[in-house]
Amino acid sequence: MIYYPHGYTKAHQPLYIEKTDQVHVNEMLNGYTAEELMQCHIYWLEFNCQLARQRSRQLGKHVETFALIHDLKGMKIKTRKLIPFFKQCLYIDDNYYPERLGQLFIINPPKIFPTVWNLVKHVIDPVSKSKIILIKKGSDISAVLLQHIDSDQLPSEYGGSCHSCLTSPDCIPIYEQKQDVDDHNDTDDGDNN
Repeated sequence: MIYYPHGYTKAHQPLYIEKTDQVHVNEMLNGYTAEELMQCHIYWLEFNCQLARQRSRQLGKHVETFALIHDLKGMKIKTRKLIPFFKQCLYIDDNYYPERLGQLFIINPPKIFPTVWNLVKHVIDPVSKSKIILIKKGSDISAVLLQHIDSDQLPSEYGGSCHSCLTSPDCIPIYEQKQDVDDHNDTDDGDNN
């Protein structure tokens, strides 16, 4: 998956942003084995744990969790091919990294999201599920995020004022819309935001 480190939440949790429209499903599945994808996910978890330990030392107080903004804008139907991978990730997270998730903000969910959510929500631990904040279309995304994240730690596209990133003022690199081989066979959910 493609994660961008992006500062900290108000609770001092390392903050990452994942943008679904920048994931090439077919390239991912054809270029990596399931084991390699899981190793990447575990590396990301370990890296977040290390960032939390570093933050603990900086502040002189214990920080154990991390936060993630999962931006589903641009999610394509082919993302369903990743459901087995997501289920494995949830298993690893729940069994080997319990209580590491501080908050998960799901934003810009497409129309297909309720179907995907219904497939995975039953395997999510109830405590972890309580940390998921779903910001539905039509809601003020920035207002909700700014309750939990200071403006200077949030990209401008989400209502923040971050100018400290190497890619500022854009914060998160703009993705060149390179298409997967079978994109012409898949359709968007019809919701072009």
